[in-house]
Formats: sequence, C-alpha cells, structure tokens
Amino acid sequence: MLYEIRWHGRGGQGAITAAQILAEAAYYYNDLYITASPSFGAERRGAPITASTRISDEKIRLRSQIINPDLVVVLDETLLKDVDVTAGLKPGGSIIINSPKRPNEINLKGNFRVITADATKVALELDLRAAGLLVLNTPILGAVVRATDFDIALEHVQAIIKKHFPGPLGEKNAEAAKRTFEITQLQ
Repeated sequence: MLYEIRWHGRGGQGAITAAQILAEAAYYYNDLYITASPSFGAERRGAPITASTRISDEKIRLRSQIINPDLVVVLDETLLKDVDVTAGLKPGGSIIINSPKRPNEINLKGNFRVITADATKVALELDLRAAGLLVLNTPILGAVVRATDFDIALEHVQAIIKKHFPGPLGEKNAEAAKRTFEITQLQ
C-alpha cells in the first residue's frame, strides 16, 4: 500500500510542517515507511506552496513531487480560485478543504470525495497564531486523521505535535487537532 498526500497552502501556513508531522506519526507509531517534502521556489509568505507526504508499508524509492495523490489537503479555501488543487487526484480519492461550508457546497466536480473542516474557526477559538498568522496546519491534521482509512490514531498525531511544540503551545496545538477531528464533515 502506497498512500500519497499533496498539501496545498500559502507560505507561512505550515503545510510543510503538517506533512512532516503526519509522516512522523506514521513512522513512530505504525512502523510505516514515509517521506515528506516541500515544493517551493522563491515564494514568500502568502504565496501558494505544496508539500508531499508518502506513507507505505514497503520501502519508498520515489523522491519526486506527488502528481497523482490519493488525498489532497487544502489549508486555504481561496486557493480553489487560484490553483487547480484537484489536478491528478486519483479517481475515488479525497480532498479535504479548510472551510466552514458543507462538502456539497464546495463547487468542485470530479470522481473524488469532498471533505470539509473549519480549521480556521478552531484556530480562532484557541487564538492559535504564529508570527501574527492563524495556525491552520495542526488543526487540519485532525481532519486528515478522521477522513483517511490508514490506521494513524489522533493520539499519535497529537504526540508528534507535542514533540514539535513542547509545553503549553503543544497542548494547544494538539487540542486544535482534536477539535477539528470532531467537526470534520465527511461526504
């Protein structure tokens, strides 16, 4: 089983860190093979970026960016206007969008499942900010755990979050993942 995730965000939203946290949870708690990598050029804060996570029960020899993901995660709904986030999404795959809308209110057509989770609302409720920007990556990880079939537990993702962000900051970020897990709307 090779599962490929492509993350879409804007510079500074933490898509790269989210890709790494999920990969670490799969590695440390599920003994799976993983890769996590960013894809960006000279972008600046706020510019569209992508990141990739591969998870497999066999060695991963691919090092390229993900072209045909099983799952796409969109940290910023405004990217839907600027970027073809569904490009290459495998038939029957899924897309998770940070949005207050219901999945059927998202205007995307294709042979894939749309999942929504209002990570922005959770970040606002917890006043989760870094360098003045809302932190969206740790909340959206809760939606990823809820929406995927591979066996990565929320508690494992929370443990890795706390490892990356020790102390009260880690507790708050882990709580954000839990809250978003609970409000994720599956199609």
